[in-house]
Amino acid sequence: MKRIHKLIVSENTGAPSVFARKLSLSRSQLYNELEVIKELDAPIKYCKKRETFFYETSFELILNYSFKTIKDDESKEIFGGSNFCPILLDGTMISLL
Repeated sequence: MKRIHKLIVSENTGAPSVFARKLSLSRSQLYNELEVIKELDAPIKYCKKRETFFYETSFELILNYSFKTIKDDESKEIFGGSNFCPILLDGTMISLL
């Protein structure tokens, strides 16, 4: 999400298909991510003439992460196995093992 926000702020997203490609997402995945940001009251708009997404008014996105160390048996109980590697909103993969 951080990279999406950065490209929108710089008004350098390109058309939706280009923007999705920059993020290694499908167009539908891109629109799902944009919907999440809009649910955070982000005033996202798209300009066909400039071919970019932008914030209609000033908007700051602040993300807070919280991590808790859990034991291997707790991980298996929560996630149904031991090979779970969650991916954060910014695309970073973390391992619980």
